[in-house]
Amino acid sequence: MIFNKIKEYRFSFWIAVFSFLLIAIPISVIYLKSMSLAKFFGILLVILLILALKIWFSVAKNRNDIVPRVVLNKNDLFDLNKDFKDFLTLSASNRDILVNRIGLLLSKVKFVDASNTLLDRRDAVRVAYTYVCLNTGQDFKVNTDWVFLFSPSMPESDTLYKYVLLEDDFKTFKTNFNSL
Repeated sequence: MIFNKIKEYRFSFWIAVFSFLLIAIPISVIYLKSMSLAKFFGILLVILLILALKIWFSVAKNRNDIVPRVVLNKNDLFDLNKDFKDFLTLSASNRDILVNRIGLLLSKVKFVDASNTLLDRRDAVRVAYTYVCLNTGQDFKVNTDWVFLFSPSMPESDTLYKYVLLEDDFKTFKTNFNSL
């Protein structure tokens, strides 16, 4: 859509347009004695105001590079409960923090397997969960350039990946973490 590419906003132009339309409404009623012209200016004002707000919010989103987090659905939460028994024992606030961090990771990070194809959603949620749990005490910042690898063996060059989780390490993590 066109709004996804806009990064400039000329506020002074819109102020002039809105001022003209606001002044034109009473002038058309008082001096021109035309109620239909006043209605036209009023409708035009509302439409242009909605358009200006849409552009303004798009510019703010594009300038700040905001990516909405992925919301975990009931199936994802069921899988987390099934895979990690300790997930149910967390307090509601800690569970919300964990789910929100997983959602941020899913929205910004690329999750791949050994052949550099994207992981399915369940595996991506599992990898994100292990990363969040292992980095709980640290400041949580996510970069869009990160790539997480979930693989049966260590890659030749792990410098391409921010986080590498081997399948055997995941099984160990899962059993150790569930036994706590």
